[in-house]
Amino acid sequence: MKAKRKETARSLRRLSVMTGVSHTHLMDIENGKKEPTITKTLRLLEALRIPVKDYFEAIGYKDQGGKMVAVQGLEPRTSALSF
Repeated sequence: MKAKRKETARSLRRLSVMTGVSHTHLMDIENGKKEPTITKTLRLLEALRIPVKDYFEAIGYKDQGGKMVAVQGLEPRTSALSF
């Protein structure tokens, strides 16, 4: 998430204002200390301009006929914004 945040020129405080998630919580997410809820994940994806489909593919899912399914042989990651 940190790389994507920097790529979009967003500070932690700016991202905090955009998402309603405290900057300290965002820092903990970036450092792998906390996992965001699905609501926070969706807010972060929107703020960072990451398509939801890209997010699911990054954590181990693929589009199969319009349905996202786990890639066979891979355990989908739960680390929400680790890409």
